[in-house]
Amino acid sequence: MLKKILSFILLTISVFTVSAQKASIKGFVADTLEKKKLEYSSILLIRSSDSILVKTTRSDKNGKFDLKNLSKGDYKILISYPKMADYIRNLRLSDTSNIDLGNINMELKSKVLNEVVIQATKNAVRMKGDTLVFQADSFAVRTNANVQELLKRLPGIDVDKNGVIKAQGKMVKTVLVDGDEFFGDDPLLATKYLKANAVDEIQVYDKKSKNSDLTGIDDGIKNKTINIKLKENAKNGYLSTIDLNSNMENLGDYGGMMGIFKNKLKAAIYGNYSSLNNESRINNSMRKLKGEEYDLIEVGDDGSSIMYVSGGDDDDDYISASGGLPNNLSLGAYYADKFSDNKMGIKLNFKSFDNNNVNHTTTNAQELLPNETKFFSAGKTDNNSSIAGESLKGTYNYTLDPQSNLKISFGLSKNRNESNSVSANETRTGNGFFISKNNQENAGHGNSEIFNGNINWSKRFNKKGRTLSIDLQPQSQTSKSTENSSNLTNYFDSNGNLDRVEDTDLRKKNSGNQNSIGTRINYTDRISKRWTLEAGYSFKTISSGSNRMVFDNIGDNAKKIDSLSNNFKFINFSNVGKMILQYSYDNFSISSGLEATQTNFELKDVDKQTDFQRSYLNLSPRTNIYYKVNAGTTLAINYNGYMQQPSIDQLQPVRQINNPLYQVIGNSALRPSFTNSFGLSYNSFQFKSDQYISAYFNYGFTNNAIVSTELVDEFNKRISSFINVGGNNSISGNLSYSKGFSKSHLRFGVDLGINRSNTIAIINATQNKTASTQYNLRGSLNYYTQKIEFSYIPSASLMTGKSSIGEINDGRSVTHNHEISGTVQLPFKTEFNTSFSLSFRPANAAFGQDINTAIWNSYLSTKVLKSEALEIKLSVTDILNQKIGYNRFVGGNVTSEDTFSYIPRYVLIGLNWNLSGNFIKKTTEK
Repeated sequence: MLKKILSFILLTISVFTVSAQKASIKGFVADTLEKKKLEYSSILLIRSSDSILVKTTRSDKNGKFDLKNLSKGDYKILISYPKMADYIRNLRLSDTSNIDLGNINMELKSKVLNEVVIQATKNAVRMKGDTLVFQADSFAVRTNANVQELLKRLPGIDVDKNGVIKAQGKMVKTVLVDGDEFFGDDPLLATKYLKANAVDEIQVYDKKSKNSDLTGIDDGIKNKTINIKLKENAKNGYLSTIDLNSNMENLGDYGGMMGIFKNKLKAAIYGNYSSLNNESRINNSMRKLKGEEYDLIEVGDDGSSIMYVSGGDDDDDYISASGGLPNNLSLGAYYADKFSDNKMGIKLNFKSFDNNNVNHTTTNAQELLPNETKFFSAGKTDNNSSIAGESLKGTYNYTLDPQSNLKISFGLSKNRNESNSVSANETRTGNGFFISKNNQENAGHGNSEIFNGNINWSKRFNKKGRTLSIDLQPQSQTSKSTENSSNLTNYFDSNGNLDRVEDTDLRKKNSGNQNSIGTRINYTDRISKRWTLEAGYSFKTISSGSNRMVFDNIGDNAKKIDSLSNNFKFINFSNVGKMILQYSYDNFSISSGLEATQTNFELKDVDKQTDFQRSYLNLSPRTNIYYKVNAGTTLAINYNGYMQQPSIDQLQPVRQINNPLYQVIGNSALRPSFTNSFGLSYNSFQFKSDQYISAYFNYGFTNNAIVSTELVDEFNKRISSFINVGGNNSISGNLSYSKGFSKSHLRFGVDLGINRSNTIAIINATQNKTASTQYNLRGSLNYYTQKIEFSYIPSASLMTGKSSIGEINDGRSVTHNHEISGTVQLPFKTEFNTSFSLSFRPANAAFGQDINTAIWNSYLSTKVLKSEALEIKLSVTDILNQKIGYNRFVGGNVTSEDTFSYIPRYVLIGLNWNLSGNFIKKTTEK
């Protein structure tokens, strides 16, 4: 027995010894002319059979590199260094190979090119600094495929059915073409309408924020970006599309666009009309055309210092209704060009829209009060709303010299809105007796005008790291609205008998204006090899007015109600100072600093001739720690603290009435709140195995949080106000894993998340602590070939809610969903797609009925003409007719369920003509 054990141990040791034998490659990178070692040279080991990157590293300060733990096989080693010609060598490794390449002498590109012209085939995948480069022609796609289909073939890149792109696990929000915006930076436009055979390379990298790119100080903001590099003969071209879809009755989705791109010139016109909830592909992409983004100097009406970006995706002139029956029209044009050897550039974007929505909603709710009273509420509303307007955004850019730049950006918009609604609400006690009933009719209209702009001058000095940036920002906005509101409210006694009736008929006239001017100066300097300083100063002054007049329409003469009217003038002066220090060493950086905002504001009540003045200091500290473990792995830690001042609506000590059962009173004694936020994130992408792991964790807590307080009487009449409390906090976290198998055309992933919040509110002078927790689990499985595409995405969510004043139920609800989709390429250029969206909402303590739906959609399409430019499509939405407009919520002391209008099953016949081409014909190679 002992002999057998010893034999087993020896055999095990020998197996581990053999398995531990791994090959290695080492060497030194040097400059041929200057005979010096080249530090930070990029070394890539590529498998010869499929051009997959196996391992990458950089040489140290002595030019040394060492690649260890390599498997046997045939490889190419690629060594690159700026301004040097690439070094490429074929190597064959056994399990025990230990190859010493010795001194590798690099030569200048200019010297090599003067001596000989080298012709070589580019590798399918390579690293160029921190940029991952895919050679487009190395990945097979079907004839006339677009860029989306090409992206699906690239390792580490996912494209879902809506065109949303993820690279290395991160959402891609920006897609550029040859380094510039392609009619804006929206990913859908370039990837949907450009052909794959026009692409030379796909470049994937993390783009820094504009401020970080200018100053060199890491602010922790990085956006995953894709740059599509076109072939020379495809840089000048045109694209156009007409998308017509109709059920031959009352539903339709129609869009069209025509654009040209030639060198730096890009021009397009587009239009869209839709009576469907799902917008056309044209509107989805073209509505995001915008002027140049810039950072706003923003302190808000309350004086709080806020920094956000102008011109983002969520345009203020676009509203998407969550439910209802829409009827939307949009038109627009886009123009961009550069002149004078690209020193001067201009960008203009015009939009016009008219969005209408009709919606019928119902709600049923149950609420537990601190004295264990239960209210059962029910209501219904018919609403007809419309919003229309025009906007013009533009940018003028001028490069004064290679180191300084002038940029002028502006935005103009005019909006008009109109709404009519009729609602009925009632509340009962637990024994079914009426408490109150309210019937309300509202009809109103209004308009607004907004202008904002920015003038920026920036300069990089000869000293590395020294920059100066100056901004001047004027803003102006006005608004007017009129509303008629009639209410009939019935109050009942404890036995359900009518006690009294309250009838109100009000006319409200509101007007407001705001004018502001701001300026910002930002300076950075590298004070040593590793230390960089950023200092900034901003000033902004705001002058605004709010005039709310309420009239009593009952009787012959409308009389102004002074207790419900107010006329305020608001003047704000804010000074903002900022100082940040960053320390950098190799792949590690830490930046820390403070932004302080000193604000004085005066609130004048013109009617009552009273003034309310305040002066305060806002502090916003921040720290960002960033460590690049290797080429594919990063670790980041950040902290942000910020103050939030109470808003004007929270401060105004004026009673506001929209419904006699719901009133809001301001609290002029509110103090600012301060929020601390801590974050930790980890991202790792291993190109060799095509897998990524990402994780983040955030924790935040707020001191002196501004929360609502409610007084609820026996008729369910509510008077709301605001106070400061402590105890609000939140936790969120996420862990994601994805793995790809290129030979099997498979990719799977799993995502686990948690969100927990603890909030405090005051109900009838009793503190109500609520804890809400949501656990999310999501998986994904994708299979892709040129003929078949399949995906399965299951997800589950567990939500819990607890309340300190008591609970109606256990506050727990579970849902799970399953998204299944498949596409098959059939003969005669025909494509068939089918998808299932299965949703399961089991019964719980609050709702005794399961809500399960199966939404089945399919389409059959064929492409005709020589270039497959014309697509004929038959699509069916909700084949099983199971779609419902329904939501429900389970909390600690509150439950509710809501319904809304929706479009049931429909069939569409569609024609999509998509034509794109090049002005320059492909040259014949000699």
